[in-house]
Amino acid sequence: MTNLNHHPSSHPGETRVPRYLGETVRPTSGESYDWHSHDFGQLISAASGSMYVGTPGQVLLLSPAMAIWIPPDVEHWMRYGANNEMRYVDVRGDEATTIGVACRIMAMTPLLNALISETMPENGTGRARDHQDALHVLLRHELVAAPDVPLSIAMPQDHRIRRFAEAALHDPGVIDSVETWLADAPASRKTIERLFAAETGMPPSRWLRHARVLHAISRLAAGEKVSSVAFDMGYASSSAFSYMFRQTLGRSPSDFCV
Repeated sequence: MTNLNHHPSSHPGETRVPRYLGETVRPTSGESYDWHSHDFGQLISAASGSMYVGTPGQVLLLSPAMAIWIPPDVEHWMRYGANNEMRYVDVRGDEATTIGVACRIMAMTPLLNALISETMPENGTGRARDHQDALHVLLRHELVAAPDVPLSIAMPQDHRIRRFAEAALHDPGVIDSVETWLADAPASRKTIERLFAAETGMPPSRWLRHARVLHAISRLAAGEKVSSVAFDMGYASSSAFSYMFRQTLGRSPSDFCV
């Protein structure tokens, strides 16, 4: 991972920093950034591709038709999937406090999508200040009202299980079963079960299933077919994979295809 220097809100000589200022970026597949934070808020949406955002207590997945909110001063890391086109919107500190103090994944709506597009510099030229301010107020209201999407997973902190969680999140498709996944754990199975339940709210089997769903979504967001993802993750059929997916998330895999 490398250090992150992205801060498009900083423009030398600018006398009035916009409340919202966006840009489009196209990260390479697998590009990543180590732990860092900003003194401004960040709103990110994906036109294509996906990205993981990790915080000390959870990992969130961004895919198309959604947006992620990262408040100021929240330590986080990022890892991109494939075929990425992302829209970053930097949110001025005073404005960010009105949006929320916790990271969240929210559903994208046509109006929210249009308002994010209007934060891009190429779309805001020639607009009167009161017009721009009105759009920003509307964007804030849409962000606050947007429904959350459960594309996050709690990360355990105990060293006895954290490395297993990190490995599973990186590529859960290589894990045949919970037994093989946790075979080298430095504690009894009963202790591991207790630690997972205490720190993530899930037993290991359910946590692994949720990690598999997030991994599948990142691949679907890159343009892979449901059948291909299902086969690579060890499912005998697309229908069996889709059933597991719906049981876990309450939505179909096709909802995340691009």
